[in-house]
Amino acid sequence: MSRPTAVNGILTNKNELDEINRRLKQNGIDPRIGDQAKLQELWHLFARTEADLLTSKQALSGAERQHAVEMQEVESYMEQVRHLSEERDALTQEFEMENDQLKKDVEKLRQEIADGKREVTQLLIQEGFMDLADGTPSEAIAYFLVERTRTMDELREAKRKAASSPGGAITTSKQVQEVLDKERKIMEEEMRTEREKVRKMKDSIEQIYAKELNKVKADSKLKITSLESQKRRLEQEARHHHQKTRDLEFEMDRLKKSLEREKKERREEVEKLQQQLPGSPRDLNQSELSQLREAKKKLEMELSTTKYRLKTGEEDKHKLNQRVKELTESLDTEKKRRSSYEGTIIKLKSVVDRNKKLVTSLEDEKQTLSEEKSALQMRIGFLEKDLQELKEQERSLRNQTTSLKSEQTIIERQESEIKSLREEKEQQALKLQRTMVSLETERRKCLELGEKLTSTEEKWEQIVQRYKNNEKDLANKLDKLTRDLDFSKSELEANHQRMHQIQQEHDKQLEDARGETQTLKEQLQQEKGLSNQADRHRETIKELEGIVDELKKDRDVLARELQIMIGKEQKHKEKMMSIEQSAEEIKRLEAQLENSVMKQSSLVEELSEEKKRNQKLQDQLNFSQETLKIAEQSTDHLKESIGRKSAELVKQYDWSKENQLKLENKVKSLQRELDEARSMTHQDKTAVSWRLEREEKRVKELEDMLTEKKEELVEARRESGRILMNQTRAEERAQEEARLRLDVEQRNKVLEEEMTKQWTQLKDLMARLTANESAKQELEVQLEKQTNETRQRYSEIQQVQAETNATTSTLSVVQQRAQAAERKIPELQQQLDEKSLRLQATEAQLRDLTSTKIDLRTCKDDINRLKAQLHEERIDKSLLNQQLEDAKQQVAACIEREERLRHENSDMKHRLIETQNKLYATEDKSKSVEDMHSLAEQGKKSLRDQVSSLQQEVQRLQTELMQTSQRLDAQITKYEEHKLHHKNKIQQAREIFTRHKSVLADSLMKLQQDLNTTNAELQKEQNNRENLQKKHDSLLEEHRKLLALHSDAEEAVRDQNRNVSTMDYRVKYLERENGVLQDRIDTLSRQRVAMEKLIREYRLEKQKQEIDKSLLVSSSGGLVFPSSPLSTLNSTVPKTTLTSGLGLSQSSHSLRSSQPGRIPGHDLSPANRELLRSPELSNTQSSDEL
Repeated sequence: MSRPTAVNGILTNKNELDEINRRLKQNGIDPRIGDQAKLQELWHLFARTEADLLTSKQALSGAERQHAVEMQEVESYMEQVRHLSEERDALTQEFEMENDQLKKDVEKLRQEIADGKREVTQLLIQEGFMDLADGTPSEAIAYFLVERTRTMDELREAKRKAASSPGGAITTSKQVQEVLDKERKIMEEEMRTEREKVRKMKDSIEQIYAKELNKVKADSKLKITSLESQKRRLEQEARHHHQKTRDLEFEMDRLKKSLEREKKERREEVEKLQQQLPGSPRDLNQSELSQLREAKKKLEMELSTTKYRLKTGEEDKHKLNQRVKELTESLDTEKKRRSSYEGTIIKLKSVVDRNKKLVTSLEDEKQTLSEEKSALQMRIGFLEKDLQELKEQERSLRNQTTSLKSEQTIIERQESEIKSLREEKEQQALKLQRTMVSLETERRKCLELGEKLTSTEEKWEQIVQRYKNNEKDLANKLDKLTRDLDFSKSELEANHQRMHQIQQEHDKQLEDARGETQTLKEQLQQEKGLSNQADRHRETIKELEGIVDELKKDRDVLARELQIMIGKEQKHKEKMMSIEQSAEEIKRLEAQLENSVMKQSSLVEELSEEKKRNQKLQDQLNFSQETLKIAEQSTDHLKESIGRKSAELVKQYDWSKENQLKLENKVKSLQRELDEARSMTHQDKTAVSWRLEREEKRVKELEDMLTEKKEELVEARRESGRILMNQTRAEERAQEEARLRLDVEQRNKVLEEEMTKQWTQLKDLMARLTANESAKQELEVQLEKQTNETRQRYSEIQQVQAETNATTSTLSVVQQRAQAAERKIPELQQQLDEKSLRLQATEAQLRDLTSTKIDLRTCKDDINRLKAQLHEERIDKSLLNQQLEDAKQQVAACIEREERLRHENSDMKHRLIETQNKLYATEDKSKSVEDMHSLAEQGKKSLRDQVSSLQQEVQRLQTELMQTSQRLDAQITKYEEHKLHHKNKIQQAREIFTRHKSVLADSLMKLQQDLNTTNAELQKEQNNRENLQKKHDSLLEEHRKLLALHSDAEEAVRDQNRNVSTMDYRVKYLERENGVLQDRIDTLSRQRVAMEKLIREYRLEKQKQEIDKSLLVSSSGGLVFPSSPLSTLNSTVPKTTLTSGLGLSQSSHSLRSSQPGRIPGHDLSPANRELLRSPELSNTQSSDEL
């Protein structure tokens, strides 16, 4: 070890000097050069190393900036994640609210449907329909409608049977009950089969829905698993990125620490060199140069290592950027997925809205069904009333049958009275003339009554024609169809003509029968001539017995002829059946044209009608056969009663007047009853027509209502579609507005936080400015002191030349700092101009001014204290080395602080630009900002003045610093003062560093907390997704239930439509049957009138015959029996066929029933024949034909 030597008061080592010389030699410099050249070379090396250090520091600062930007991006990403989580929570809450509302609505609907079903079941149970109570209301309605149609059909059949067989009306109710029981059983079986079909359909539908739900659930599970896997992958990537950021931060801190250590080491080496070089300008050897060269190589190696580290840091930065891009892309994909989830949510909302609309439509359909139910109940009530009226009509008919039976009893009584009258015939012979006159008057009255009846019938026919005209008006709508059916009508007319020819042939046969009756009358007249002789009575009786035998033979012949006629009538029936079949085919074609769906039902009903008609014809044939048997029995009875009546004629003559009066009274009563029956039938007819018109109107109204409801449904569907579109648009707008509001609120929060940060930074800057101003003032004071000291120590300049070289280096550093400060001035001006627009700048400035005054006072105290410390340090020269090292460290700290300030200023610029935009946006919201703006402008002006004064001061300082090169003593004191000042600054920098450390630690803690919160939020998201899945499943189940309800409602609507169609068809069928019933009522009324006329004529002819017989007896002087009293009765029977008033409208069975035995009648009066041939009856026949 070489002994250290003292050079100019600085201790140096020989080895170090040799190393310096060796390094100079390596750099190509001769070590023999003077100390001044060596110092210059070392100074250049030192400057280069400082420049390299500055570039490395700048690179590190750039890396720190990029790291800060990346951290900001990570924070923004975390904020976006938070925002999305908040939106998700809001959407989940909205969905939960909507689901709760939908559940409530569905529960209400279920309760209403259950209440309706309960009411229906209670009504059914009260009425005794336990089987129907278990089914649906639509099934019960269908059952009741079918039963109603069956009962109506059965009532019609019962009425027809009652009309055809009055004696069998007693047994109809039992038959109807049996038929009803049978039909009920059939309907119950049909209902059971239909229920089983419906249940099968429901089971199949439920299976289909279950399959669809399983598919949907499987798809949803796959989606959920994929989302969870993606979520886990993103979490892993976030953790990996966070670990990388931590590793990079740790490496950055390690590099900073290593660089600071290296800087300290280099500074120590440079200071040692500076201490050694001025003391030994001539003793530098080659070993020292080599040492310097080695130190330079070490510095270059270290610089290369720092560059390599910077490159690796840049590569890591590039990797981080790529990772950030990947994360941004993953964020975009997540956003897209979120948008897809939002789309699915919107679809779910649309499905929920559709379910709501379905629920509303179901409610509307329920209302319509309830209205239709009420309408059907009203119709059922009306139909029940109609049934009651029909029952009353049946009762009236039964009463009429009883009255007819009573009339038959009365006729029997009259026959007994005739027997008594025959005994009194001799006494009444004198009064015959008076009775003839009275009879003629009665005939006139009968004729008048007949005319009245004809007039009433004409009126009735006019009413019927009006009704027919109305029907024709309705039928005019079917002109197109009637044109096609004209050909069939022509064929029908030809058939009618054939029928007319057949009827003419039948009439000819009847005329032949009449001729035979006339021959028989002539024979009877010859027998009357023989009756003048009393002795021949017995012979005449024998002859009469022979005639009776002949009549029996004739009866047998007539029976044969009747059989022949029956065969002909059967042929005629077959022809009529063919005609009716053709008419039915025409009707069928019309029905096909009107509604092709009702073909089968119409054919079945037509076949049933034909069967019923055949049954009626058979019943009428049986009835005619029974009437023939009764007629034969009556003829036998009359034969027996002839002998009795001949004895009783005399007795009855006295009682003839009273009987005539009774007959007149009976005729009047019968006329009254006829009038009442006609009025009743007219009223019934008007009521039925009115009801038919009312039902037709109701049917039309219902059809109009159905069409209107269909149109309203179509419009409602369109409006619902529009409303859905508007709702979706409104929801999208609301979502966008909510997002915008949330973004604005978050931006406002961020702005407020940045404002607070910027206010704190401004305060720090103002504090720093005040510190700089105080430093400048101290420098000015120190410069004044130095000028005084330079004047005193001007003589010591030569001794301190080596020190002046060191001071020049420090001055260059100070000049560089001054230039940097000048460069910072316009940036600071821009920052101040931008920050002057803020709301509370003036207040902060005022506060800062007060704080600066306080700081100035403290600084003055510190200056005084420092002066005392300077005096003490002048005494302690041994501490100069430490003071110089501290000064160098302070210089490095100042450089670092200036770089930090630059970074902060750049960040502040960006933040200030953002705050300006935000402040411009907030200026429109508050008027107070304008006042604050004016104050800010004033503060800006003051700050500009301050900046200008600072610039002047800087210029002045530059001039003074240029002068300090000649003032060494002042520089020494300045260094001493700078040392203390930089110590304070270092302490402040340490405090700032500790603060930044604490801030970074807090930020790391916050990031850890944020990560924990994100994990918790992700768990919440998983839970929410599970809840959403459950709710989705519940919604699907509810949707399935609603679809089932909808299908049930559609089935009910279809059943109602079918019921409506069946009701329409039944109404048409009722109208047809009403027309048929009206025609039958007309025919019955006419038959009744004809029967009454025939009874009267029969009675009158019987009385006339008795009178003639009495006259013959009186002329012959003894009792003479009538030749053929049975012929009188037989003569009246065919008159019923002729004067029945049925005409062509009558069926063949009525003709057959009106000709029992075909016994020819004779001794008809010419008045009766004229009455039979009267045009009134012909008119009635023609009207019947029409």
